Amino acid sequence: MSEGCRNCYVYFFDRRYGRNTSIVTRSKTGFSLPVAKNRAGIYKIPPGTTITTCINSDFFIEDADLWRQETWAMMKERSDCVFFIITKRAARFTQTLPGDWGEGYENLQINVTAENQQAADQRLPIFLETPMRYRGIIVSPVLEAVNLRRFLATGKVDKVTVSGESYAGARVTRFDDILAIRRQCVDYNVSFFFHQTGRFLLKDGQLLRIPRASERTLAAQFGLDFVAKL
Repeated sequence: MSEGCRNCYVYFFDRRYGRNTSIVTRSKTGFSLPVAKNRAGIYKIPPGTTITTCINSDFFIEDADLWRQETWAMMKERSDCVFFIITKRAARFTQTLPGDWGEGYENLQINVTAENQQAADQRLPIFLETPMRYRGIIVSPVLEAVNLRRFLATGKVDKVTVSGESYAGARVTRFDDILAIRRQCVDYNVSFFFHQTGRFLLKDGQLLRIPRASERTLAAQFGLDFVAKL
């Protein structure tokens, strides 16, 4: 587990439900759900749905390679849905992409996490070199004001999302760090999304303690979201 995600919701919910996060398994009920059909032969998941993959894991994790070709096939079959992927394993892209990847599947939105400068400098160059139809950067949790300028300047990044840290042991999120990342996005005309404040938010010299249920609502109220201009 990386330092950046030691308290993220993935591990929080795994602990809550008694799951062992060190064991990678194929879901017995949900693995084939994207291509499952009802008795009338209609997909159970309707067209236009955004499907978030491996929310409790990492899509590119090594232990899941056994089932990877099946997942690529399902994503290709369901070209009428969007598959939203979050990963920190950018180094595995070239090892795991399907043979017909080309410039990338149009219905995939791949997002790489960059919780601090070191992670950004290690993962994002690989991310930008790999053919993708959509690239997102997720700075979560925001541990510092990450300098993304040289990556945003390439014009290959579609969106940057930032989030503070939640749950027990959460570290403080600095509002100034969020503003610094947003400023970079505005400068390079890249969409920016402030997803949630985190449990502790330092703003204007005051430490705000925010209830879990209010983190997303408060983030939206700050009005920091920015949509890139065409």
